[in-house]
Amino acid sequence: MHPPKHNRRGADFLEYQGCQTVQRSGTTSREYKEMTTMSNVNILLISPSSMPLFEQEKLLSHENKQIIPKFETPTGLIELASYTRNKFNDVKFKILDYAKELHMHYRVLSKEPPLSTESFYKKHLNNIEMVPDIVGVSVLFSSSYMSTLNLVRYIKEKWPNVAIILGGGHVTFYHSTVFSDSDHIDYVFVGEAELAFEQFINRIRLHKQGVIDCINVDDIQGCYDRSKVEMDLAKGITKGAFGENLIDLDQIGLPAYDLLDIDDYKHYSNAFNTGAIGVMTERGCPFSCTYCASMIIHGSSIRTKSNQRIIDDLLFLRDECGFVNIVLWDDLLAARKTKFTELVNTIVERGVNKGLTFSMPSGLSVRIMDNNLIDTICSLGFDYIRIMIESGSEYAQEHIVKKKVNLKKARDLIAHARTQGVKVETNILFGFPGETKKNMQETIDYIKTIDVDWIQVFSLLPLPGTEAFHQFAERGKIDPSNIDWDRCGYATRQFDTEEITAQELTDLVYDVNVYTNFFGNRNMLQGRYERAASYFTDMVLNKYHFHIPALYMRATAYSKMGDVDKAKADFDLAVDQIKTNPEALRLWNRYGSEMPDLRDKLDAKLLVNVAPHAPSVSAGFTLVVTA
Repeated sequence: MHPPKHNRRGADFLEYQGCQTVQRSGTTSREYKEMTTMSNVNILLISPSSMPLFEQEKLLSHENKQIIPKFETPTGLIELASYTRNKFNDVKFKILDYAKELHMHYRVLSKEPPLSTESFYKKHLNNIEMVPDIVGVSVLFSSSYMSTLNLVRYIKEKWPNVAIILGGGHVTFYHSTVFSDSDHIDYVFVGEAELAFEQFINRIRLHKQGVIDCINVDDIQGCYDRSKVEMDLAKGITKGAFGENLIDLDQIGLPAYDLLDIDDYKHYSNAFNTGAIGVMTERGCPFSCTYCASMIIHGSSIRTKSNQRIIDDLLFLRDECGFVNIVLWDDLLAARKTKFTELVNTIVERGVNKGLTFSMPSGLSVRIMDNNLIDTICSLGFDYIRIMIESGSEYAQEHIVKKKVNLKKARDLIAHARTQGVKVETNILFGFPGETKKNMQETIDYIKTIDVDWIQVFSLLPLPGTEAFHQFAERGKIDPSNIDWDRCGYATRQFDTEEITAQELTDLVYDVNVYTNFFGNRNMLQGRYERAASYFTDMVLNKYHFHIPALYMRATAYSKMGDVDKAKADFDLAVDQIKTNPEALRLWNRYGSEMPDLRDKLDAKLLVNVAPHAPSVSAGFTLVVTA
């Protein structure tokens, strides 16, 4: 549904992009210009949770209270709002972060009655005081799509005349099917949105003021309505034209942090246990990794904010908002080495980083890093750095993942980073198109050679728009027009390949995670027991008290440190969890063969179902990690 058309007024009409521009007879150009800046445009921006709809339903209904919803700063939305406010003085924004609201609900779940997702969504929509002209929903993750389709229905029920826009990574590559999936969506933005949104808002303003009698987006690059999509499809055009990228990122100004419930992010945002705020300093990536869509969405050229803009933002977040934890969401941090080094040197010299701790979840690129750059990054004050590897197979790096990581260089960078005293982590992905079990075993073997504190292990999620997605589609493993987006995740896969079954891949991801981070934990093997115990606590046990491998290894670490009381407490807690918690019992049955010190503490009946080895061993993998 489009915003209602206004009747034409006045005598002088000028053709305006397929509609009519109305200038009242007798008005001067100055009066006409003033008239077009008088009416506010109310805009509600929504960030949905990345948690799949079915998991939200289980959480809200109390069916599964162990699901922990996460939230981060909706960086794209607050940058879009800031850019738009800098261009127009008659726009008013609100932000509704459903990911944050779901997390806050989780924190008081035991005190709340069971809810349906519909009741939860409508409750927060009803808390919005203004009547929006536009509601924009950022579908950054495919796992948000199904819940978004429900959400837009509730939005139209509440505000029938509102214009609903979808943007973000998922709809960028599915722009034409969005309209067939829902009758409630009016517009879709493809790619980056600032410049296209500016044009769109101007038309909304003119329409609201009666200056034009309809909204036509045919000439707005990256903006689509139903008719524009239909015209493209009739011509055989299925891919959307991306919106023009904003080159000067300083035009964004200070992101609209004022639209956020700052205290909630400061205390509970999940990047740190103590909360954090997200910052983006640059966009773009020149690399073509098969699993990533960043280069496709943001382009291959690196666009950065000025160093002064970045410093001003950090000072505002530290001094005005009271943040101590900063999350950098750049896809390729330090891509411009000289500029980045100058930035860090200025920050350190001026003490801008005093009291701040930084993190970089998307990691550091081995291809652009060197020891000096690692030193520079560490001087900024990072809690941890993540050296991104993804695969330990040289063949896969070159021909399958196409990340082209020099594995020896990666190992050396990790070793050098350790000399800086910073925590060091990495990411591993399994299940690329064409990746054989041999390649996967090469990755497992490589892991044994790197001295990292923690490894994030995932199955490859074929993201829309990526080369991996197209490869799976070409091989008939996924049907792009019929995907259950709720079931697409980094832990499990829904389809088999010639190389590995879905169950084998799911088992491998879980087993490598457990054997690498617990039984073969590098800190334990190197005698860094205090550091190991801290990781077991922060990464796992603070959230999942039933995790038996974590309890067992932390007890072992305490024992190695000579803290008999803490070791006994953890062993006792593990026994109690195995006896009372079904998830703990499942973990014990799966991995009990690696935890001999618990066997004599348990009844014989709890030893019967313990597997002789992890499932991945039966699939032909070798998991044992040695010093």
